[in-house]
Amino acid sequence: MKNKLIFLLAYFSIMFAQELPSGTPKYFQLDSIPSIFQINVSGPSSFPRGLIHSIDPISYLNEDIYFLEIQLDDLNSFHFSFLQSPFPDGMTLYLIDMNTQGWVGPYTREIVETQSIQLTGQMKSRRILVEFSVPIDAQVPFPLQEIFLPERPDNFEETLNPGGPPHREENPTILLCGYWPPSNECIRPFSKNPLINAEGWQGQNWENLGYDVISFFPNFTPPNCENCGQGQGDFEVDYQDTSTDWWNILDTLSPVAIITFSRGYIDYSWEMEWKYYNRLYWVPDYTEPLYPTPIPPDSTVEEGAIRYSSLPMDSIVSAIESADLGLNPYIDYSDGAGGYLSEFLGYHGVWTKAIMDSLNVPCYTAGHVHVGGLIDWETAQEAAKVTLREVIKLVEEFQELPGDINEDNVVSILDLLLVIFHVLGISELNEGQWVLADVNFDLTVDIYDLIRISNIILDY
Repeated sequence: MKNKLIFLLAYFSIMFAQELPSGTPKYFQLDSIPSIFQINVSGPSSFPRGLIHSIDPISYLNEDIYFLEIQLDDLNSFHFSFLQSPFPDGMTLYLIDMNTQGWVGPYTREIVETQSIQLTGQMKSRRILVEFSVPIDAQVPFPLQEIFLPERPDNFEETLNPGGPPHREENPTILLCGYWPPSNECIRPFSKNPLINAEGWQGQNWENLGYDVISFFPNFTPPNCENCGQGQGDFEVDYQDTSTDWWNILDTLSPVAIITFSRGYIDYSWEMEWKYYNRLYWVPDYTEPLYPTPIPPDSTVEEGAIRYSSLPMDSIVSAIESADLGLNPYIDYSDGAGGYLSEFLGYHGVWTKAIMDSLNVPCYTAGHVHVGGLIDWETAQEAAKVTLREVIKLVEEFQELPGDINEDNVVSILDLLLVIFHVLGISELNEGQWVLADVNFDLTVDIYDLIRISNIILDY
């Protein structure tokens, strides 16, 4: 049984190599492990100094491997922070969920320093095995500093920017893009290409909700490949191919919503990325040139600028939990989306929304989802559908005609008067009227909305 488990984990670890340098944790390769040192943690706390001296390493293939099992009193989501000193050369760190046999990592000095990572990925378990390996006889400190619960940043609500001008065409389009299994498989039913979707396109007027859902992703042979490489077709695992495909697709589609997907940690997470960096430093891909061109990719903002997701992330988390799919949905508030093709693709989505906003073209929401590598394809497809439904609910909120405050299907002087009375304090708008009056989507109703509504009436 353990050999089968090792094979399965090795299979997923090879797929994970497309996102970050990888390998299977040594825990799954060792035939036997002596008793593992354990500590109990009751909540957010720092690790004691000198903890490394309590752990007896195991020598294996010219490495010393340290194992520490952390047992938590409560089942909460949490991160680990790294010790504020450089990782030793040759050190590799994994965090293994002992309940699901999935893991977060690997982390190495190159990965942590290049991507400026301060926190590990989010986990949710009562039993975590910390595994770190170093060259034999190396003197190292314990690499983790503390464990703490994720906290929503104070500016989270400010960064959300859903909405846009009204869209009145029949069956507006929602664009889905993905990379490696299972993320490409979860959106395969929405591909219009019969060569990679033999079952036929299922996205036309999807679930009779009035939206056409179209997906694009690379194909791998076989689909459950062990060493997927660059792939073939749309969005190959290559910066230049991804960018070229992206803008070509956007030349033919005008999506009202964009969701990008890729494989995340080797676990059961449905991780929504909050922020995306216009990075100067990226993880190299497979084919020259190995990095984005230009670099940083977005010349309209400064190097290191952050763009944010506008997906209804809280609603998606709640809906995935209610669907009882056995997944761990959460919002990643921390260090971007990984500095590889995942973040590159996700950045293109939120970047496109910003461009469409500036052109007054409807694109109501965009963001990226990391799909856990242990999720089976059927479950991943169900989770993608749940996510789509929540996105459509958000889009529906903005399909109302902005400025039509009395909802008579026309923007007129009557609507303008309602805003004037509100601004002057003569009368108050109710919640629904307030949403329709905020035509510039800055979360206030003021003189600027009056100007925009006047322009709508005058057809400027």
